[in-house]
Amino acid sequence: MFALYFWRALAGASALAFCGIAVAEEREADAQWGLAAVNAQKAHEAGYSGKGVRVGFIDSGLDIGHSEFTGRVSPDSLDIDASFAAGRAMPVRGDEEGHGTFIAGVMAAGRDGKGMHGIAYDALLVPVSDGAGRVPLAALIRYGHPHLAEQGVEFVNASVGVDESEVPAGAGQAFIEGYLPDAVPALREAARRGVVTVWAAGNDAGENAELQARLPHYYPELEETTLSVVALDRAGFLASYSNRCGVAAAWCLAAPGGEGDIGDPEGILSVAAGGGYMTASGTSVSAPHVTGALAVARQIFPQADTRDLRRLLLQTAVDLGAPGVDATFGWGRLDLGNVVDVISPSGRSIFAGAAWSRHMAMGQVAGAPFLAALVRPAASRRVWMTGSLETAGIDASPGLPGTRGRSRMLVAGVDLIERDDLTAGIGLGYTGIRTRERGTANEATAGGFHGFGYGRWDGEGWYAKASAGLSHFRQKHARRTIPGLAGTALALQNPEARSRNAVWGAFADLEAGRKVDLGRVDVSMFARLSSAYQHFGSASESGLESLGYDLRSGSVSTAGVGPGIRVSNRFSLGGWQVEPELEISYARLVGSDGFTVGTRLLGREMEARTAPLGRDLFGIGAKVGLRVPETGLTAFLGYSGSFREASERHQARLGLSFSF
Repeated sequence: MFALYFWRALAGASALAFCGIAVAEEREADAQWGLAAVNAQKAHEAGYSGKGVRVGFIDSGLDIGHSEFTGRVSPDSLDIDASFAAGRAMPVRGDEEGHGTFIAGVMAAGRDGKGMHGIAYDALLVPVSDGAGRVPLAALIRYGHPHLAEQGVEFVNASVGVDESEVPAGAGQAFIEGYLPDAVPALREAARRGVVTVWAAGNDAGENAELQARLPHYYPELEETTLSVVALDRAGFLASYSNRCGVAAAWCLAAPGGEGDIGDPEGILSVAAGGGYMTASGTSVSAPHVTGALAVARQIFPQADTRDLRRLLLQTAVDLGAPGVDATFGWGRLDLGNVVDVISPSGRSIFAGAAWSRHMAMGQVAGAPFLAALVRPAASRRVWMTGSLETAGIDASPGLPGTRGRSRMLVAGVDLIERDDLTAGIGLGYTGIRTRERGTANEATAGGFHGFGYGRWDGEGWYAKASAGLSHFRQKHARRTIPGLAGTALALQNPEARSRNAVWGAFADLEAGRKVDLGRVDVSMFARLSSAYQHFGSASESGLESLGYDLRSGSVSTAGVGPGIRVSNRFSLGGWQVEPELEISYARLVGSDGFTVGTRLLGREMEARTAPLGRDLFGIGAKVGLRVPETGLTAFLGYSGSFREASERHQARLGLSFSF
């Protein structure tokens, strides 16, 4: 009735073939070519090997004495056939056929410097055995899945199947429930508990995955916890024997399965029961590549829901065949390199870049009240308006793209107190900010509203001036270049992840110094203290299922203190009073050397950050002021720039004021 294992059902047709080979001279990581085919080395180099993850499999058993599994076989295994005979639960003691041992090797053979190693070489294996085929598939599912779920197993490899010739055309639920009695309820319960089952698609070269791998076609509630796997040959084409995904395309992907007759080295290398190593081909071999990848993904995302990890493997698979999800390859080829790239810092750095740009905008506003500070008649009031355009950049650094920010500012204010020695007033302003990352399509925009007060005191050559205010930003982020989607079916859809949050900020700028009249020029020596603070609210991205970030609420602050010198002059030109000015300054920054924002992806906490910007800030500025005598009208045009180790800022400024 059942072709329980593709090895058993199709060995005569050479769909699953074994041969002994010498591997002593081969590097362990290179011996199993399927590892490179799915870019597993990228995960392994990053330290992800399935460590601490329990992986279950329903198969012919396991050679627990093989050195490749030493110390990594759970005592909670179950031999269903032996348990029936003994009347109590019995653990797996061996593997009469060797199929289960081979499958376990592809998933999790140890990295011990000999033979080969598996995808998740540090995972803990929990086998369920059918006793060399004496237990039918329905009973394997009925007893195996609940047992594995009770042992905390989240991922189950099922390189087992049915004799598709016994499944009539148009078979529906009534046939399935008679053909696989009690299996569907067991799978439903496993699905409820989040257990993901990885099925081999079958070796009949058919247009559809076999019955067990296409069950969600009949029972949609099983789709979120089901994966079907077709086989690829060494060249990356569909293996000659492999079924296609067919109606299972939405939950199907491809993985290395090998090719060739018995003894062909184009097969996949894995562990042989009784010792040594062998090659084999089949969708039975493809499935454990995927199950092992799930274990690796679990280590990367220890808090994620298993359903999201399943979706992650589909969405990061490299597209094959017809563009998009198709009936042959489903989502495409498994790619662990893409899975690792999902957590690349470049995927979330735009959030930190946006925080940096907001600080830049608050600095613009803080200095605005004093830009048009020309000599005015005493006891007069002044209304003023200033606009500026500021651009700034952060250099690219390892793992992070370069960032460009642009802020447009319009600020207006009025002096409420105007005396010979004291000026004070209030103002309002707006900034429009755009942040972009070089080499990506990621950007952030924000509208900032600012309210502030300011004042200046002068007395016998000494002076002090200060401004302080509050800001509110409506921040938006858009990520369109998503790490981990290179070459995927999802990338063809031009995905975009969007989020928005509210940000409150505060800023202050204090300068004190002494002005000396040297005859032809005035020289001011000063010290300046600048600070800014912002608190941002939480947000969640929309538009990118599973791969969307959650932004954590948090805050960031900066402060800088240092000296400066300003040189100015005043002369008349054609009835105008002209005041040129040049400034040079230095500041030492305290606090964080960069900007960070807390984020979470699939439960994993990660910081979005900019590159370290440098703590030494050098500033330059130049301004030309114009005043029409006896009219109270003044204007100015200016430039300022600041330079740090990894960033720079440039600002062009224009302002008008009127005294009355």
